[in-house]
Amino acid sequence: MNYEFKYKNTAFELFKLYFFFLYSSLAGIVNIIFTVAMIVLIYSKWNVATGLLRVVLVIAVLFFVLFQPVIMYNKARVNAKELKELSLEFGDIGIAIEVEGKREYIDWKKIRAGKRFPQMLIIFTDNTNGYILTKRIVGDNYKKVFDDIIERIKR
Repeated sequence: MNYEFKYKNTAFELFKLYFFFLYSSLAGIVNIIFTVAMIVLIYSKWNVATGLLRVVLVIAVLFFVLFQPVIMYNKARVNAKELKELSLEFGDIGIAIEVEGKREYIDWKKIRAGKRFPQMLIIFTDNTNGYILTKRIVGDNYKKVFDDIIERIKR
C-alpha cells in the first residue's frame, strides 16, 4: 500500500468535521432534543403566546438550526486560512508528512486511531491532533483507500 496526497483542507471540510463531532456527542443530542422540544412548544402554544414569547421561541429554534451552523462555519473559515498545504505519503511502515519543506515520519504503531465519517477519514496522531482526508482529496476510490489506511492503523 503506497498512497501520496498533496492538499489543503477547505473551510467546508472543517465545518463538516466540526458538525460531525458536535452531533455525535452528548451536546449534539441535547441540541436535537432542545430544538424538537422548542418546535413542539411553538406548535402547541403559538395561539396563546404573547408577541415577546413568540419572538423568544423562534430565536431559540433558530439558534440551533441557523445561528450555530453559521458560527461553526465562520470558525472553520478562520481555521482554514491558517492551514498550510501538506503532503501525506502512506507506506508500508508509516506515514511521511511534509509541510513547508519540513518532513516528519510517523510509524504506524504510533498512530492512535482512525475515525471514519461520511466521505471523510481522520487519522489521529494523538488524542486531539490528526490529519483529515476527504473524498475530494483521495478521489473516487476513497472507500478502498480509507479501508487500507484503517487496516494499517489496526495492526
